[in-house]
Amino acid sequence: MKIFTGICSVIVLAWLFVTTSVPRAPVVQPCTQEWFSYLDSHYFDISDGEGHGPDLGNSEWVNAFEEKAKLLVTNGLPKQQRCQLIQGQLERRTYVINEQLGWTFLL
Repeated sequence: MKIFTGICSVIVLAWLFVTTSVPRAPVVQPCTQEWFSYLDSHYFDISDGEGHGPDLGNSEWVNAFEEKAKLLVTNGLPKQQRCQLIQGQLERRTYVINEQLGWTFLL
């Protein structure tokens, strides 16, 4: 029984290791298409899982990203300023993300 428990534990830990990411802040210019694409692919899926949702980079998308990233929603600011604030927060924070489980840990 101990061997079975050990094997199951190893499998679960390996799965967690493979499905969990710790993204780094983007190094491209904020508010560019490349920056939005990086955020979309390395941080959070803003769509409903079937590809529906706000267009990448528009105000609704930025609102949703700020909420998922547990950042202050700054929809009253100009878009470039919002992007700069998001970039600054991503540089100062570390996210541990497991999309499969819907877990996001902020360090």
